[in-house]
Amino acid sequence: MTFKMTSRVYLAVLVYVAWVVAYLGYDYGKERDLLYQKIDNSLVTSALAVPLILPDNIHRQEMRKGDLPSDIDIANTYKLSDYVRNTDVIYIYSLIRQDSKLYFTSSSATDEEISAGEDLYNYFDPYTDANPAITDVFATKEKKFLEISDQWGKFRSVFIPQTSADGTPYIAAADIEISHIEQMVRNQLLNELGLATVFMLFLIPVMMTFSSAQRRWARDLETRVGERTQELHANEKRLSSILEHSPVGIFHYDKYSALTMVNHRMVEIIGAPEQVLVGFNMLDNLVNADLLQALNDSLTGELGYFEGPYTSVTGKRDMYLIAEFVPLKDSNGEINGGVAVFNDATEQVNANNSLKKLSMAVEQSPNVVVITDVDGNIEYVNTKFTITTGYIADEVLGQNPRLFNSGETAPEVYKDLWQTLLSGQEWRGVLHNKKKSGELYWAEEVISPITNAQGEITHFIAQQEDITEVRRISDEISFQMTHDALTGLLNRRQFEKELVRIVDHARKHQSHHVLCFIDIDQFKIINDTCGHMAGDEMLRQVSNLVRDKIRSRDILARPGGDEFLILFENSSLAQAERAIQVVIHHLNQFRFQWQERNFPVEISAGLTVIDRDTSTATEAMKEVDTACYTAKDAGRNRIHIYSEDDELQLTHKGYIQWANEIHAALDEDRFCLFAQQIKPLQADQKPSYEVLIRLTDNQNNLIPPGAFLPAAERYNLASQIDRWVISHTLQWMADNLGGLDHIDSISINLSGQSLGDEALLGFIIRSIEHGQVPTAMIKFEITETAAIANLKDAQIFIRMLQNLGCQFALDDFGSGLSSFAYLKNLPVDLLKIDGMFVRDILTDPIDEAMVRSINEIGHIMKMKTIAEFVETEEIQQRLIELGVDYAQGYAISHPEPIDNILQPVKAC
Repeated sequence: MTFKMTSRVYLAVLVYVAWVVAYLGYDYGKERDLLYQKIDNSLVTSALAVPLILPDNIHRQEMRKGDLPSDIDIANTYKLSDYVRNTDVIYIYSLIRQDSKLYFTSSSATDEEISAGEDLYNYFDPYTDANPAITDVFATKEKKFLEISDQWGKFRSVFIPQTSADGTPYIAAADIEISHIEQMVRNQLLNELGLATVFMLFLIPVMMTFSSAQRRWARDLETRVGERTQELHANEKRLSSILEHSPVGIFHYDKYSALTMVNHRMVEIIGAPEQVLVGFNMLDNLVNADLLQALNDSLTGELGYFEGPYTSVTGKRDMYLIAEFVPLKDSNGEINGGVAVFNDATEQVNANNSLKKLSMAVEQSPNVVVITDVDGNIEYVNTKFTITTGYIADEVLGQNPRLFNSGETAPEVYKDLWQTLLSGQEWRGVLHNKKKSGELYWAEEVISPITNAQGEITHFIAQQEDITEVRRISDEISFQMTHDALTGLLNRRQFEKELVRIVDHARKHQSHHVLCFIDIDQFKIINDTCGHMAGDEMLRQVSNLVRDKIRSRDILARPGGDEFLILFENSSLAQAERAIQVVIHHLNQFRFQWQERNFPVEISAGLTVIDRDTSTATEAMKEVDTACYTAKDAGRNRIHIYSEDDELQLTHKGYIQWANEIHAALDEDRFCLFAQQIKPLQADQKPSYEVLIRLTDNQNNLIPPGAFLPAAERYNLASQIDRWVISHTLQWMADNLGGLDHIDSISINLSGQSLGDEALLGFIIRSIEHGQVPTAMIKFEITETAAIANLKDAQIFIRMLQNLGCQFALDDFGSGLSSFAYLKNLPVDLLKIDGMFVRDILTDPIDEAMVRSINEIGHIMKMKTIAEFVETEEIQQRLIELGVDYAQGYAISHPEPIDNILQPVKAC
C-alpha cells in the first residue's frame, strides 16, 4: 500500500495514530475495570436475589437430606433458572456447611441442563470439589470474590454470607463463566478498536489520495463499528429488561444517596411514580432510623440490611420491608453509590402472624387438641390436654390414642370412627375415655383428616371437650323426668312407654310377658297414725324389698300413692307368679318400724299376660288393675290372675281338676321317669343325667310337667310328687347299677315345698343310708327362687344331704335380681345357668355377659357350672369358649325314657 504524501503528512499521521493508540490503551484499561465492576455488581445482585426467591424456611436448624419434598426442590431450581436466563450470570445457588462439608441447598440450571433433565434436584447435593477458600466465608462472615474451577467449569464467583430467620448460616452465590468474561473483554477490545477506527476516519480528509481499496476497507470498518454499537445497545436493553421485570424492587443510587434508576417493582412497592423516585435523596428524606443506618453502612463500604415495618415517604404505603444496600466502587476503589434490593414481605409476615395466632389459639384453646400422623401416632397435644387427662406431652408423643381407651366404649364406635376418617370425612361422637389417674370421663370428639396438596391424608386433628359434668347433669335431669323422686323407681309416664314397647314387641314377635299391679294393703293406717313421713319411708323400704326379689331385667315402677307396677319381660305367667309369691313371703316376715311402733306389711297383686293377643297397653293396664282389686276383694295379701271373663272360679276349677288328676296318678302309679343328658364340655368325663317326670293320663297320653306342676305347687302336692320321684329313681338306680358305669351322676329335682318338709328329708336320708346306690352318683337340684324363699330350710336340707356325700345344684340361677347376694349363703356344688340367658347368648351381649359372670363367680366359689337350653351347636361352642363346665339342651339330647340311658351289661 503506498501513499503519495509529503514527510509532514506522514509525521502528522504518525503523531495522530500514536495519540489514538495511547488514548485507546488508557480508555481500554479503564473500561476493563468498569467491566469487572459491572460483572461483580451483577454477581452480587444475582446472589442477593437467591434468598428472596427461595422459600423463607428452606434454611433452618437440623436440616437434613430428604426433608425437603422433591417437588419443592425442582420448583426452586426453575425459579432460580428463570431469574438468570436473561443475565450474564450462568448459575445462582445457595450453600450450607455441615460436618466441615459444603452442600448445595438450591441452584439454577442452564437451558441445556433443563432440557436434558440434569442437575435439577440440588437440595443437599455435596459440593465435592469446592474451593477451600469458600469455607472461609462462614468464618469471616464477609463477602468474597473468587475465580474458581470445579466440575462445572471455570468461573468468577461471589459468595455472600447470609443468616436465616432462625439463625442458620448459609451462603448465597453467583457464577459467571471465565470464558464469558473473556468474551466480554474481547468485545470491549473490539469496541475500543471500533472507536479507534472512528478516530482514524478523521484522517480521511488528509487521505484523499487513498486508493479505492483503502476506501472500501474504511467503509467496511464503519459498518462493523455500527453493528457492534447496535449489539451494545441490545445488551443494555436486555439488562434493563431483567431489572425491570425482577420480582423484587431494585434501584441505583449515587454516592450522595440520590436515586438514579428504579425498576417497575420498586415503583409498586413504594407506591410513587418513577419521576418522583428518580432524584429522591434518601439521606435528606428518610425518617426511619434503622433504614438510614443500613444506607449509611453501604456508603461506608459495608453491606446494609434492614427488616421491619416501614411506611414509604413518597407513597405513604405501609408494608413489612426487607432491604439490602450493596455498595459500588469506581476503578479507584472509591464508593460511588450502590444498588439496593427492596422486598415487600407484608403478605408473608401476615401469613406468619396468622399462623402464630392460630398456634397460640390452639395452645390456649379451652378444648383438648390432639394431632396425630396418618397411623394415629400422637405428634402434638395442647395445654388443655394435660389439664384434662393428667398426661404431659412427653408421656404421649409417639403413643397411640389407644392409651386413653377405657374399655367402656363399644368396638363398633371405633370401627365407624376409622372408616369415616379414612374416607376423608369428619367424625363426630362421644367416647368414654380414661385419664392417667384411671378416672373415666366422657369426651365429645370432633376428628378431622388433614390432607396435602395431592389430597392425601397426612394427619388427623382431634378436638375434644370434657362433657362429664354436662352428661352427669343431663343424666340427672333425665332421671328426674323418668323416675319417682321418692323411691328412685320408674314413674308412671316412663313405665307406660316401656309397656307400649313390650305390647308392640309381643304383637310383632309373638313374645310372652307378664304385667303385675301391686297395692299395699291398709297403707292408709300408716299415714293416719304416724304421718306422711312414715308412709314415705315405708314406701321406700317396700320398693327396695320388691326390687331385691325380682330379676334385674324386670321393670319396677311406682305410678303413685301406695301402688307399684312390675313388667316381667320374657317371662311365663308361672315365673311371674312365683316371683310375686316370694315378695309376699318376705313381706309377711317383714315389720315396718317407726319410732316405737311396728306394722305388718301385706300386698294384693294382680297379674295379666301380655302376648300377641294383647290389643293395647291401656287395655293391659285395665286388666291388671281389675286383677289387683279382685285380689283385694278376695281377702288381700294374695295374687289374682286376670282371665278374659274374669271369673276366678274357672281358674280354680282348672287347678282343682289337675290336683285330682295328680292324686289319682300317685295312687295309680301313673307317673313315669324320663332323663336328659348333661354333657361335660371342658374335659373327657362321664355324662350326667337329670331325672324328669311325665304323667300318663287314662288314654296313655304323656302329659308334660308344665301342665300339672303349677297346680301341684298351688295345692301343696309338690312334695308328694318329689317323694315319688326320689323313691322310684333311687330304686331304679339300685336295680340297674351294672348299666350305670358310663354315667357320672343322676340329678333329682326338689320343689320349694320339699325344702321345709322334715318328713321328706328323713325319708331321703333313710333311703340313701339303707340303699345300694353310691351317694357320689346322687345329685339334687333346687331352683334359685325356691332356695331363696326358704333360705334357712334350704341351708339345713343341703348340709344334711351333703354330709352323706350327695351333691346339690342350684337350678335357674340368675333369674332373681339378688342371685349373687344369696349365693354365698347356699353351699351348693353346681350352678345351673338360667336358660333365658343361654338361649340368646349369640345375639344378645347382655345375656352373654350374664353367662360369663355367673360362670366366673361359680368358678371363684369352687362350683361347677351347667348351661340349660343349649339348642344349637353354635351355642355349645360358645359355652366351651366361655369355660362353662356342662351343657344341657336339645343340642345335646332330648328327654327320653330313663331306661334308654342304660348301658347294655356285657355277658361274663
